[in-house]
Amino acid sequence: MTELTGQTFERYKILERLGEGGMATVYKAYDERLDREVAIKVIRRDAFPADQIDMLLKRFERESKSLAKLSHPNIVGVLDYGEHEGSPYLVMEYLAGGTLKEKLGKPLPWREAVQLTLPISQALEYIHSRNIINRDVKPSNILMTEKGQPMLTDFGLVKIFGEETKENTHLTSSGSGLGTPDYMAPEQWTGETTTQSDLYSLGVVLYEMITGHRPYTADTPAGILLKQATETLPLPKNYIPNLPRNVEAVLLKALAKQPADRYPDMHTFSVELQNLLADKDVLASQTRTEVLRDQMTGRISKKEVAAALPPPNQSKSLFLILGGLGALGIVLLLGGYLYLSNFNSVTPTPTAQLAATSEPNSSATPEVVIVEVTSAPTKTSVPTATSFPTEIKDPKNVTMVYIPPGEFTMGANDSGDVASKPESTVYVDGFYIDKYETTNKEYDACVYAVECRKPLKLGSVTHNTYFGNTVFANYPVIYVDWKMAKMYCEWRGARLPTEAEWEKAARGTEDARIYPWGDAKLDCSFANFHGCIGDTAPVDQYLKGVSVYGVFGLSGNIFEWTSSLALPYPYNATDGREDPDKRGERVARGGSWHAFGGNGENVRLDSRLDLDPAYAGAYVGIRCVISK
Repeated sequence: MTELTGQTFERYKILERLGEGGMATVYKAYDERLDREVAIKVIRRDAFPADQIDMLLKRFERESKSLAKLSHPNIVGVLDYGEHEGSPYLVMEYLAGGTLKEKLGKPLPWREAVQLTLPISQALEYIHSRNIINRDVKPSNILMTEKGQPMLTDFGLVKIFGEETKENTHLTSSGSGLGTPDYMAPEQWTGETTTQSDLYSLGVVLYEMITGHRPYTADTPAGILLKQATETLPLPKNYIPNLPRNVEAVLLKALAKQPADRYPDMHTFSVELQNLLADKDVLASQTRTEVLRDQMTGRISKKEVAAALPPPNQSKSLFLILGGLGALGIVLLLGGYLYLSNFNSVTPTPTAQLAATSEPNSSATPEVVIVEVTSAPTKTSVPTATSFPTEIKDPKNVTMVYIPPGEFTMGANDSGDVASKPESTVYVDGFYIDKYETTNKEYDACVYAVECRKPLKLGSVTHNTYFGNTVFANYPVIYVDWKMAKMYCEWRGARLPTEAEWEKAARGTEDARIYPWGDAKLDCSFANFHGCIGDTAPVDQYLKGVSVYGVFGLSGNIFEWTSSLALPYPYNATDGREDPDKRGERVARGGSWHAFGGNGENVRLDSRLDLDPAYAGAYVGIRCVISK
């Protein structure tokens, strides 16, 4: 989206950007008519496909009209609504005290946490009485006044229940209203949101304030869903041993997996919080959640639990879905769905690998086959199709292709200045390598897990927004230096490929082929090189350029970091070039759409680019491997 700082929207002078989400950008502005500072939320038209814009504009307009009717001391007020150069905007009160998220990171005294939660519960009680569900209650959506008073804001995911028109159904089905995974109630994943879903989300916020931890965390949204469905809620006293029993009981009841086991409404929850502050008895004591707590701590047996608890309400239950499809299927299916709806060291299990045939961004449900894997091959035992699956899904659900062990001809003797010389015969053990270059979507999952840094630039040479923009989810990640690439692969339980492994995956045999597909003349149907489209392309666009093993994108589009130091040839893995702690330039392979080395020369299999490890440019990305 074009930077709007310095522009004027009718009477509003844009002062600075405050933040950006999947749907809108928020700016601090000055109201020249009323002489006050305000916050302006502007819809991000560039973040959505053109065919969805009209639907999103309707959603934005509906939001502004519904919010303008709200009046509560703990809800950020909506002041105005307008449109600037085709982009609608919402004008709200500006609060200078930051967000509740900025207070988190360590446990707060439970009384302070409850005191901060109570006003928000009352604000939610108010909007629920007006048939509005927030659906995105989280610390970053709770603003603080200068006096420390919490205020609920950002109703970007509101649902006006009782208004199930064709338009409203379309908005929901588009995925615009799922919420934020760490704070979503179990039933919210299936679209069956109620007021008790807001109660659950506020319970997560209270739990995080008191314990310093969120109840369920995982590397992907699908991982959070699976934990919600299969794991017991971690007891708050595990983190805060002296936490009063009544406080823990309230948390357990608010965070019950089944809506029927939570408080019946937000008003009841608000009263319960007031009782905690007044040191009175609470409703949660000796209820279903307290019985569950006693069982989890070993005070009563499972048989006693069965006798003490009524059968849970399983209508519309997430757990019936898990029972029908299997937890593994949920993870695989939701992993792709959730990203498109919104924007460790583990090796593949040796006895049950996943072989998948789906391509990136495929709309079809991937066909998953369980393949029995035998012991790893030795140097003298060439694997067969039955000893290792041709493709697997790694622990982060990335498709990888098997490269068998063996010798091959590496380098070249006479192919220009960029060649890796001299030609030699090299042996590599078997390994798995990513089928495609690492995408923005895949790297974003590592950023979401707080294990990777964001790319050093979020745009690209030709686009103001690139990383984090769903339009480019299936494009290669760029602006990552060598250490960032290494960190990403390690997060996946993988590593960067050596130069020899990269070239083996690309060349495949002992012949002296020029490109992964052979010696056919280079043209723009095989690879994305200088003179084709003048930009990066989706990782699965150049299907004719596949290597003999079924690996794509090894020529063109972007260079790819390897683990190898830029030492002279012939290649020798034992001469120190694979030492990650040694200083020196590292090698990138594969060429790019940019004219490194001339028109098309850099996309030859024997080309080589030596780079400072701190280099993070628009033409270099990542591909990972796992040893076998």
